[in-house]
Amino acid sequence: MAQDIRLSRLRRRRFAFWRLLVANLLDDLRILREAWFPVTALLLVLASGALYLQWFYLPPLCNCRPDIAVALFETLKLLIFQTDLELPPDRIGRVLFFLIPLLGLFFLLQSAVDVGRLLVDKRSRPERWQEALAATYRGHMIVCGLGRVGYRAVLQLLDCRREVVAIELNPNCEFLPTLYQLGVPVVQGDARDPVVLTRAGLRRAQGLIATIDDDLKNLEIALAARRIRPELPTVQRIFSRALDARIERSFGRNSAFSPAALAAPTFAAALLSSQVRYVLDLPAGLLGIAFVTVSNDSPLIGSVADLEARFGVRRIPGPHANLPILPSEEIALVGPLPALEAVQWANQPRPKRSDASLIVCGLGKVGTQVVRLLNRYEPRPSLSVICTVETPPRYVEALTAQGIRVLRGDARDPTILREAGIEQATALAALYSDDLLNLQIGLTVRSMYPDVHLVLRVFSDVLADRLADLFGIRTAFSTSALAAPSLVAAALLPDVEAAFDVGDQLLVVRRQVITDRRVGQTVAELRAAGQLPLSLRRGDHFQWLPSDDMVIEHDDEVELLTFLI
Repeated sequence: MAQDIRLSRLRRRRFAFWRLLVANLLDDLRILREAWFPVTALLLVLASGALYLQWFYLPPLCNCRPDIAVALFETLKLLIFQTDLELPPDRIGRVLFFLIPLLGLFFLLQSAVDVGRLLVDKRSRPERWQEALAATYRGHMIVCGLGRVGYRAVLQLLDCRREVVAIELNPNCEFLPTLYQLGVPVVQGDARDPVVLTRAGLRRAQGLIATIDDDLKNLEIALAARRIRPELPTVQRIFSRALDARIERSFGRNSAFSPAALAAPTFAAALLSSQVRYVLDLPAGLLGIAFVTVSNDSPLIGSVADLEARFGVRRIPGPHANLPILPSEEIALVGPLPALEAVQWANQPRPKRSDASLIVCGLGKVGTQVVRLLNRYEPRPSLSVICTVETPPRYVEALTAQGIRVLRGDARDPTILREAGIEQATALAALYSDDLLNLQIGLTVRSMYPDVHLVLRVFSDVLADRLADLFGIRTAFSTSALAAPSLVAAALLPDVEAAFDVGDQLLVVRRQVITDRRVGQTVAELRAAGQLPLSLRRGDHFQWLPSDDMVIEHDDEVELLTFLI
């Protein structure tokens, strides 16, 4: 439903009339340039005839030099054999009087044929129209690669009311029809090519996001863009953590992000709590974002200050952040995972199993990082992993050395699930890159043990909503949907650590050293201005979620949660 709502909202956007007009003019000029020879030849014929009549033929007849418009009009009449002028006596004039209708008609027909063919070709080659449309953009963002992450990034930018031009090499990309409907220009070509980047308006762009499923290509795109515009902000999708660090040393801090690293904390936290919507993996640790629907008799009802003091959490900034908490209200909270779990338990108490264990299916980029995060969690949960027979042995050996049980096989097989301990498991995560495989695993587990909490990795928000409605699987996340907000925010603002969306709003976490007018303000004053401090470092002293009465000092390093404006 979230994806349906977003697309419905974006389809209501109106295209500026002037943009369509300018794009059509630019496209028509391109057509004229491609049909340059017959058009130029026709203009030369008409010009030579008009000049001859104005300077040599007509002055003796009217005892004056006629206006160029009169001479051109008579030339056009000569072109279509409708002239009343007599054949001139001089040789040049006689040649012109014979050549103007013959050559003029020939080039006129040739121009009409070429221009007509190009106009017909205009409909069959929409990529030319897309380039003309892209030429009207200024101060826009360029997204290179319309895979899952790129497509999400485009939608996120549109939701943030930013203009976007996309570059995609594959003309059969599944997301092209949707973006055409949304009025997003898509330039077809290799984004590593400076010519393609120029067609996408790189010299006029605000920033560039490279989201191709290839680290080297993304790096080449960023280098090509920087050669044209060295100061251009660029953000790259990178899988290799080692390459990520090297790129940031060259391109600047937070210029490269790994979708798997951005999404893994949320998948890990979702195994521990069914209400966590997003997790911020900050240098000091994990902070979760949870949306809690307050029950009618909940002890959470009352003042926000009481809730925050009791559980050690903070209400997320918004127009109602300081209003009392009411029954049936959905509140957004940020805090450590145990604190958020305590809030959930206080709101809706439920039994806990002391012998609980977790199962992770899939040891790809996401699954590996989820296991790593769970292994660091305190208290460390009992963990089993199911992977395919093709999983590299080094992955299995590394986990086995840490005391984690790893099984090779098909996670859809009930025998494998029982061997992994599904009878004692409280939660299972299916984290393969195949939506169908993850769904099949989830349905198998649901048929065996309906009470097991399921966490599925899927691409489509629509599919996630349908899973909740049809099968009761209420925790399904998309890696690309979790990663896209951070990529977008980092391209728009400096110092972005992470970002997540709430409806059509984008909340960003920025690490800043305070040296401006905010020095001397209290945390409460920052919160009133829509900036929630998540952490504060003062020298060697560090504090999570500083209290409202704490005063900001010069050179304090603060991680702020705020809305993207």
